Amino acid sequence: MQETTYGVTSLAMDEAVPARLLQVGRAHWGIEDGLHYRRDETLQEDRCRLKGRGAHAIVVLDNLVRGPLRRCGHENMPDARRYCAANLREAVALVLWPPA
Repeated sequence: MQETTYGVTSLAMDEAVPARLLQVGRAHWGIEDGLHYRRDETLQEDRCRLKGRGAHAIVVLDNLVRGPLRRCGHENMPDARRYCAANLREAVALVLWPPA
């Protein structure tokens, strides 16, 4: 079975070779599948009722916490959130004094 896909790119004609276009497409969907899916489904950001700067502040705080949690070995963010909710002092210390 053959499938035709159309797209728009800012690449020059000599740069838009099939291998490069495939790489660009895969990179795009890798971001969508990894980051956006996690935020939309796991964190349910699309259901957030905050608007404007409030919603942006929540995303910034989430990004601030995600890095230290990963460095401490937490790969599953919902589990990490439950752990932090149960260990609030440790969670606050993690944000204020993240591991190197």
